[in-house]
Amino acid sequence: MGLTTSALQIGRSALLSYQSALQIAGNNIANVGNPDYTRQSAALVALPGQPGTTYSLGNGVTLGAIRRNISEAVEARLRLAVSDRASADAERSGLLRLESAINLLGDTNLGTQIESFFNAFAALQNSPDDLAARQLVITQGQRISEAVRRQRSDFLAIRDDAITEIENVVVRADAIASEIAALNVQIVAAEAGAGSPSGPLRDQRDALLRELADVLPVTVREQPSGAINVYIGSEPLVQAGTSAGLETERTTDANGFATIEVRFKSNRHLVSLSSGRLEGLAVTLDQHSTTQLLRLDQVAQAIIREVNRVHASGQGLRGFASLAGAGRVADASVALNSAAAGLAFPPRSGTFFIDVKDPTSGAVTRTQIHVDLDGIGAPDTTLGSLAADISANVPGVTATVQPDGTLRLTASGGATFTFADDTSDVLAALGLNTFFTGADSTDVAVNPLIASNPDFVASALTGLPGDGDNAGRLAGIVSKALDALGGASIAEFQNASATIQAVGSSAAGNALTASEAILSSLQAQREGVAGVNLDEETVRLITYQRGFQGAARYLTVVDEMLQTLLGLVR
Repeated sequence: MGLTTSALQIGRSALLSYQSALQIAGNNIANVGNPDYTRQSAALVALPGQPGTTYSLGNGVTLGAIRRNISEAVEARLRLAVSDRASADAERSGLLRLESAINLLGDTNLGTQIESFFNAFAALQNSPDDLAARQLVITQGQRISEAVRRQRSDFLAIRDDAITEIENVVVRADAIASEIAALNVQIVAAEAGAGSPSGPLRDQRDALLRELADVLPVTVREQPSGAINVYIGSEPLVQAGTSAGLETERTTDANGFATIEVRFKSNRHLVSLSSGRLEGLAVTLDQHSTTQLLRLDQVAQAIIREVNRVHASGQGLRGFASLAGAGRVADASVALNSAAAGLAFPPRSGTFFIDVKDPTSGAVTRTQIHVDLDGIGAPDTTLGSLAADISANVPGVTATVQPDGTLRLTASGGATFTFADDTSDVLAALGLNTFFTGADSTDVAVNPLIASNPDFVASALTGLPGDGDNAGRLAGIVSKALDALGGASIAEFQNASATIQAVGSSAAGNALTASEAILSSLQAQREGVAGVNLDEETVRLITYQRGFQGAARYLTVVDEMLQTLLGLVR
């Protein structure tokens, strides 16, 4: 009966093995639409015969293992490609928003507003007494101020959005790390003593790793226990069942702009962002938007400084009876060019003239005021000493330092005064007879005195009727090479800002296209190894079905043999 028993065992093992193999194929087919599923295959192993017999006939078949068809090398490259693609996508999105804020092709972009503003001065040069031409200069000045402030606001909004998105992404990344650590524990427990890996649990973990790779550049190392360690750079994020955790901290960069840092919760170390969505957002935040904000400040400062320097030495259609400066000095007792004075555009050594016009005779008295800021010899000029100098030497004009740190000049007896030939830039620094107020893109605006009275637009150098020479000088500023802009003119510098943005957007678009191509190729490679092919699974189903049917037929034959033997015994 031993032979018969062995035959029954062979048939039984075949039925059980092919039934299990059919279940595996069925599970593959059921998950054909699951992108995170890894195809499984049955490893059928022949059972050896009983030892000590003359012939080793074999003892049937068994399901030796359930294999996950996965290439760890492809998975690692795929995670890297996911990180690179996410970084390029986030950077490209940020650049497109910056490009939209700059409005490169629009009629209201800053470059067009700058051109229109200085063209208005050119028109005023030809018609200096025309009130409409004066009003146009003011209107264009207000538009350029609004355009600068609006663009800055848009840039800052983009930064705020990037910071908020980084915070949200890091919260999710922290949760993913905790989920991976929990799955490590489950996988180790499920696979302890088992001959096959836990496919569903490992599929969940692999899907989480790809999601984490979308955010951060991760390196994965599997341990003999089945758990994995996850690293960002050289720092461990997940070790077995423990996550180091991730968090963010809002801070301020060297330029005073709001920014954010990503740190490990466990040791507060900074997270290395070499790829992934966080890196793309960080590049938008700390490079592209910062570059455009700094360049916007530079061009705004250049416009304010250069226009005010020229305007302050010019004259409008009438003089001033009283004038308060727009520039505030923090300490009236310190040199005007010192940091303690706090002027946005510090003056230098030089001179300027104050012309006082007698209301009765129309005679003009010119007085030269010296500004000493060389730090040598006599004490340097302070706001207090400048006020005293003007009051002592300019007939009919009194200068006083106001409580808010500004300088006020007041003419007596109906006289009026104007300014001329300022080589010290002190008038522009103190905001006397200036066109703009403010220091940069945060607060640039047309001087309220001029905005309310076009007569004070300083189009003339002499004050004579038809004199538009100073308006011509103001119009020429736009094409003047400026040291503050690296030797570029205002127009060239603004055009370069637009070009930088356009080139950056194009490069980011190319990088995104390249990264998507690489990712698509690796996804195809993974699908070729781990994906479910219905045609192949159908072939396997037929094979296992035939095997099961054959085993059943075999057992029928063995049963008939048994019946024959039992009949002989009877």
